[in-house]
Amino acid sequence: MSASGPVQNDGDGKKRGGARQVANLSPGVRRSVFGAACLAVFTIALLPGEPGEPSLIGWDKLSHIMAFIVLTVLLRAAWPAMTRRTGALGLLTYGLAIELGQSLTGWGRTASLADLVADLVGIGLGFVLLWSLAKLRAIQHAPPSSPSS
Repeated sequence: MSASGPVQNDGDGKKRGGARQVANLSPGVRRSVFGAACLAVFTIALLPGEPGEPSLIGWDKLSHIMAFIVLTVLLRAAWPAMTRRTGALGLLTYGLAIELGQSLTGWGRTASLADLVADLVGIGLGFVLLWSLAKLRAIQHAPPSSPSS
């Protein structure tokens, strides 16, 4: 047994557990994790920033991309039946709220269209990651094909 919980072995030597363990969490727990992540991202985004010139490429944009990849994955886990369009619009609205909050703080943070674009890139990459994982899972669970004669 691992620290994260039991890992199943179906007798074929392959350990399984990660996605199955997440699926076993109640929707309330998954939604609470998503809400906590949103609160953490919002709080970090509003912390006083270091003075400097905004840039189109840099750690700030990478941070936006990574945060929104994580939020996209958590959103999908919390509400698996939600359409991608609704999820993307919701997360983009959340990104807009962050930018609005930054423009109102006066703590060295400013609103930026480039940040919203980075958020959108993160959302897109999050959905690509989820799609890729679903395809890999489908390949792993597909019955072996018989050789044609």
